[in-house]
Amino acid sequence: MQRSLEEIKARCACVLNNKSIVALVKASSSPSAAYEMVFAETKDVSKAKAGRWLAVLRRDYPAEYRKLVPPKPSHVSNDTAQTEKEEKSCSARNES
Repeated sequence: MQRSLEEIKARCACVLNNKSIVALVKASSSPSAAYEMVFAETKDVSKAKAGRWLAVLRRDYPAEYRKLVPPKPSHVSNDTAQTEKEEKSCSARNES
């Protein structure tokens, strides 16, 4: 039985703002694996269930999952983004 999009979103809503849980779910290979990973980290059954539902959303409704959990641009995840002013400052220091 496939759950509706609205029901799945409601069941995973409580973990959407938790970056570490979202990262665990993103790294998981299946809803069951997501449950195990989140539970191992948090020891909280309700968060583990919500993580499982987030993984179900990723599997069954990938477009909706990407709307809720957008992929980060590579420069953001590597913490290498610099403003133009910072780049000039770094260049000036390196030249001296």
